Amino acid sequence: MHLNRELLRAVAEGKMPPRAFLDLVLDHLFDLCPDCQAEWDAYQVGRTAAPESSYSTAFAVLERLITEHVPRIKKEERASARDFRDLLQLPPEERAKRISHSYRRFRTLSLIERLLDKCRSCLHVNPKDARHFADLALVVAQQVPDSSLARELHALAFGELANATRATGDLVQADSYLTLARQRVLHGGVTDPRVAARLDSLEGSLRKDQRLFGRAKEALQRAFLLYGSVGEQTQVAKVLMKLSAVHFQEGKPWEALAVGTRVLEILGPGDDYVLYLAARRNLADYMVDVGRTDEALAIVDADESGHRMLHQPLFQIRYTWIRGRISSRRGDLSDAEMYFRQARDVFIAAGIGYDAAMVSLELALAYLQADRPEKTRTLAEEIAPIFKTQDVHREALAALLLFREAAEHEALTVAFLRDLGAFLEASRADPSLRFDAAKRSPSRPGEEQGYRASFSPL
Repeated sequence: MHLNRELLRAVAEGKMPPRAFLDLVLDHLFDLCPDCQAEWDAYQVGRTAAPESSYSTAFAVLERLITEHVPRIKKEERASARDFRDLLQLPPEERAKRISHSYRRFRTLSLIERLLDKCRSCLHVNPKDARHFADLALVVAQQVPDSSLARELHALAFGELANATRATGDLVQADSYLTLARQRVLHGGVTDPRVAARLDSLEGSLRKDQRLFGRAKEALQRAFLLYGSVGEQTQVAKVLMKLSAVHFQEGKPWEALAVGTRVLEILGPGDDYVLYLAARRNLADYMVDVGRTDEALAIVDADESGHRMLHQPLFQIRYTWIRGRISSRRGDLSDAEMYFRQARDVFIAAGIGYDAAMVSLELALAYLQADRPEKTRTLAEEIAPIFKTQDVHREALAALLLFREAAEHEALTVAFLRDLGAFLEASRADPSLRFDAAKRSPSRPGEEQGYRASFSPL
């Protein structure tokens, strides 16, 4: 646990008791000096003063710790910065060996924190790199001197490794790493609520990808309460964003919209601008699903140009995707086709096969609802060879080939396209899923004739 502005703000605004704040800071600083910890413990045992006087004494000890140990902390920070820089200059396959074979370097807690920060920053760009840096953090964590902070960071390193492994699609191994993180908390006596909250938040992401939605919501609710208890409002907002995504993936857009609205009651453009824009972009997506296209379009019109200044083209194109969804919902096939094709082409050029496939399915749905089977056939013929070169695994590619077959026979249905979209969304995180489809006749009045589908583990 480090001092931060959110924590100080929480104390100043009365959201966190000063005593709790002091205990957290003292716990952190005592990790740096066992002698001060021993002196404080001895004083606590032998003191006879009233509780009120211990409060002022605690601040005096805090002042002493800061005065004596800030120079040492700064020295450690400089050493970890140098170690981190030197590691990055090595080929990735040599980094862990360099750490293990060094007797004096690569032994600081702040190096673990730097590696975990790097892991988090890589996650959405390159999950394999994120996993690499989490592995390195674990190697360092196994070599630093034991302390409560070292045990916290060891648990977090397993947690971040679980998250990076989840992002690569290996959900079974991710679950194993998360179990190791929990064991480290339990056996290491880790009590920092931020560590527990982070692990709960990461578990929520894993359970969502495993489609264990009930367990995902339980984990995220725990993270919400823990982050709220220590006044970390930005983290509370992130947890709520995950919770809204769980509702959306469950097929409950109204619930997703309600939780997404709560996020924007916490976040403002002056807090974390990138996160704020992401929350509003998610909200626009949910609004399209429930038919509130005017409000969704207002968000896109207001935010699209501001986001362009961030130079994030793969997030920027999602505004175009939402415009396509809005046009499709309104029955404007011409604009929907234009926007969807623009988004698809960007994802294909970037090698993001799953998003390209999802946009293509939305375009196919627009064609189907406009009764344009010839356009659906042409689209199906276009996408199959393209996706053979993308990052789409075998079962997903087989599902897209079934889509082409159904389009050729003019047997596509709205239900089939939605089933296929749900499968692709799930299989992105879990490549072990199998897609099954069959041509069915209507079983009751009003039901579509054509293909229906389901999916299950291999």
